[in-house]
Amino acid sequence: MIELQSHSTVSDGQLPPAEVVEKAAEAGVEVLALTDHDGVAGVPAAIEAGKRLGVEIVPAIEMSSVHEYAEDLHICGYWIDLEKMGPACDRAQQERRERAEQIIENLRGFGFDITIEDAIREAGAADAIGRPHIAHAAGAADNMGPFFEEYLVPGAKAFVSRTWPDADEACATIREAGGVPVIAHPYWDIKDPEKVERLIRALDIGGIEVYYPPHSKEQTAHLLSLARELGISATASSDYHGPTHKTFSKFGDYNTYGLGEPEVPPRP
Repeated sequence: MIELQSHSTVSDGQLPPAEVVEKAAEAGVEVLALTDHDGVAGVPAAIEAGKRLGVEIVPAIEMSSVHEYAEDLHICGYWIDLEKMGPACDRAQQERRERAEQIIENLRGFGFDITIEDAIREAGAADAIGRPHIAHAAGAADNMGPFFEEYLVPGAKAFVSRTWPDADEACATIREAGGVPVIAHPYWDIKDPEKVERLIRALDIGGIEVYYPPHSKEQTAHLLSLARELGISATASSDYHGPTHKTFSKFGDYNTYGLGEPEVPPRP
């Protein structure tokens, strides 16, 4: 089984990197990518665990970016050089913290008693802060959906847009680090098929995440036809975030619909 997207406590996953690999091995995963958001600190531990458990680990990252079609467009990078990726991770994490501080300041303006230190405690580290951690720190753990809708999604009261990188810059950064950029879960971020296709044709990518749990058969077929036409890889993932995650809690959760087999982008 191929799983080219998963997350650990380095970003918004529930388990440390080695434990993510252990869960993957238990599920029969043979090739795994740990794709923490804007961070690669967990990859060495994943590689070591993979050697011990017989799971091939693809050095990877999931970069958050901005695009006119999506406030938070994700680009995965595979076979990256971790050292070369370091400066971009540092810049992205600094932008992440500054954005979190702005969101928290906005929430304080709406009467929430919350500080950046509260969010850091929820996240475990300053470079891992995401909107779910901010929501928890604001006391919305039991009301996440409505809280996000009112305060933390694009256009909501406290939302702050990303500033860097845009999608083209993310692809270029991955290429500069020796990697292959692959657009993650296109139909998760963009619902209009025409926009999805325009985006894919415009970006300098080496693959599309075709097989993904929420993708319908029609969406999967569309993405697969584009991958074949463009001569790029059709990747797959269950986007594992941990055993109790409400949406992405198990490996092997994507459906190929009998249309094809998942691929691993070849090393550059």
